Amino acid sequence: MSTARTSYRINRGLWLIATLLPIIIIPVKGIPDIFNVAKGPVLALGSLYLIYLLFKVKTQLITRANLVLAIYLFFVLVSSFFAYKPLLALVGMSNNAGRVEGFLTLFFYAVLFYASREHMRLTKKNIVFFFIVQSVVAVYAILQFYHIDPLVEYLNYNKGAYATIGNQNFLATLALLLLISSSGFYLSEKKQHYIFFPMVFFGALLASNTRGCWLALIVISLLSLYVLGYRMLWRRYLILIGALFIMFFTMNLFSGSKIQQRTKTIKRELNINNEWAGSGRALIWKMSYDIVKTHPFLGAGPENLKEALKQTKNKRAYSYGKLTGHTVDKAHNELLHIAAVSGIPALISYLLFILIIFIKQRRSIFKNKIKSVLAFAILAYLIQSLFNISVIAVAPFFWILLGLFAQESAKTTNPPT
Repeated sequence: MSTARTSYRINRGLWLIATLLPIIIIPVKGIPDIFNVAKGPVLALGSLYLIYLLFKVKTQLITRANLVLAIYLFFVLVSSFFAYKPLLALVGMSNNAGRVEGFLTLFFYAVLFYASREHMRLTKKNIVFFFIVQSVVAVYAILQFYHIDPLVEYLNYNKGAYATIGNQNFLATLALLLLISSSGFYLSEKKQHYIFFPMVFFGALLASNTRGCWLALIVISLLSLYVLGYRMLWRRYLILIGALFIMFFTMNLFSGSKIQQRTKTIKRELNINNEWAGSGRALIWKMSYDIVKTHPFLGAGPENLKEALKQTKNKRAYSYGKLTGHTVDKAHNELLHIAAVSGIPALISYLLFILIIFIKQRRSIFKNKIKSVLAFAILAYLIQSLFNISVIAVAPFFWILLGLFAQESAKTTNPPT
């Protein structure tokens, strides 16, 4: 098999993984988690297939970003061996714990990043098909927002807008990434009908009721105004903003001003002195920080935060469980969570990895349209991650985008077959 052909297959595999993971579910009664039970195997099999193909292609393996990423994975691996439950830390799931984000899953994320950086190509055909498939998820979420969902009624799930993702916060993260990337696609293309994609993804974001992602969108919108000064895209930008406002007013009107009422709670929830601020996140952050202080170097182990809180008899976790009836297994702040489960050295490595990529691409952000969109999408993910968690339904898309952003030059065509 020629190198070009192998590279093409890697590219196709990446598009398939990015397209399938958000939408695939198994809606059958009796399965513990209809949303993730299929996503884990798809990610694992897809990543193993990519590893097989990557061994057939000679690519640049030694780069500063790759080395720092390897160091980060090393710290995660070591923390897994010293975890309260090592097998859970490595695999990421057991009968009664885990969200399928153990060491193996993080390793697969790294594979996606590397494969995307070296082999992924952007074509209009692939982009449009990808957005069409993800539009199904977005439309599903909007229908759920208006209490139209036979799947929920059949399975007796709680009402809410979470589509095939399983949680409204995670849906919001996906919708945010899709909104920013599809907005960039619309601005760069001349076909007006592509505005459908940002509108429907914005609708899903509104349906999620997730304020952290709304704040991230506001920040990115303001930052984009600066870059637009280099692009001369004001007319299409104003059309886009107008279309999103129409979506907002329409959904707000037909929901009895539910969205508007939700926005009014943002100021109150930002009061960090209130332990129940951010839907209880302030209290979760404090108990997670307790674990960082207890395990500063290696952390409690991936997917072992819940066990660490139990073993250390954390008083905050006890109070939280008594009042809410729930246990805490994620810090609801991705950076804090990394420190809590993998240690401060792992967090430093992760941040350095991201920083190296942005330093390397800092000039291309202003010179290349694709890199501008990718930079905004990645920044939006990082901002919302301060209030959210990494999940297998969305994180692979982020790591693929990160790989695209890290490319030496944006690849927009497929290699010869």
